[in-house]
Amino acid sequence: MKAKPVQIAIIVIGLLVGIVGIVLSMKKYAGPDLANKMILVDVTSGELYAVSTNGRSILLPYRSPDSNEPTLLPVIFDENDSSWRVKSRYMDAMNDIKPVSDKIDPKSGRLNVESGVKPKVIK
Repeated sequence: MKAKPVQIAIIVIGLLVGIVGIVLSMKKYAGPDLANKMILVDVTSGELYAVSTNGRSILLPYRSPDSNEPTLLPVIFDENDSSWRVKSRYMDAMNDIKPVSDKIDPKSGRLNVESGVKPKVIK
């Protein structure tokens, strides 16, 4: 019995789909691209810090390297007005940290620091 061209096409397409499926399943998925550092502000002094998150978890508020007190909260850079702001999720945590620096607006979380300031690196 001779195979019809349609049957051959279906077999070839099935083999190709199977090979593609095997290749994709063997390809290692690296997972999501996570940030490798976090920018933090010391709520009591207004100083910016960068801490590596590579291979570790960060407990927030993070401990300040100067005072060893948990006074560091994450910030984001707002490109609309070229300013740093405490992330809105952590605004309530500022109520537990005293005294709050006069460089930080307690209502908006906006930092009164120059946009070109380089954060100090925490190792």
